[in-house]
Amino acid sequence: MKKRYLLIAGGIDRKGIVFNLTDILKKFDFNIEDSSMMLMRRTFSVIMLLTSCSKINEIKFQKQLCEFMNEYHMTLDIKEISEAEMKEYKISNLYLITISGADKPGIVNAITKIIYKKGGNIIGLDTKSSEKVKPHAYYMLLEVDLPGKVNIKLLENTLKKTGKKIGVSVNINKIERNIL
Repeated sequence: MKKRYLLIAGGIDRKGIVFNLTDILKKFDFNIEDSSMMLMRRTFSVIMLLTSCSKINEIKFQKQLCEFMNEYHMTLDIKEISEAEMKEYKISNLYLITISGADKPGIVNAITKIIYKKGGNIIGLDTKSSEKVKPHAYYMLLEVDLPGKVNIKLLENTLKKTGKKIGVSVNINKIERNIL
């Protein structure tokens, strides 16, 4: 029977993380169905959706994961998930919201509060800040699935008004599905 897993790992970046982690997964017959891995400054993060049809020797598997975590100073969590939790998300109305301005606490919270209250689902969020300039520059990109009933002009006005209060500029654009 096929089992499904969610794996999350993170730590200070070092060469060999991806190879050694995937080598362990291969040894235990895991298939990586979806993954996202990224470098943020000097930290490296991994998220994977895995499947396996094999019976796993839990003791040996956990031992190898612990050795990996110790060698790479990583935190790692793996848990079994259901088939329903692994189904692809169906997007209906995808928008890209971009934020730019001076970095300060509360930007993500202020913007996501509005999206949440409008029933939006954030399916992607990236932030970048740069200490090369003063005040620190800040950028946020959000991919948001919005319910069809949301008045986009009203949402845009609310986001821009909030952005002005917190000192950032806000733009919202529909992402055409046939482009992706």
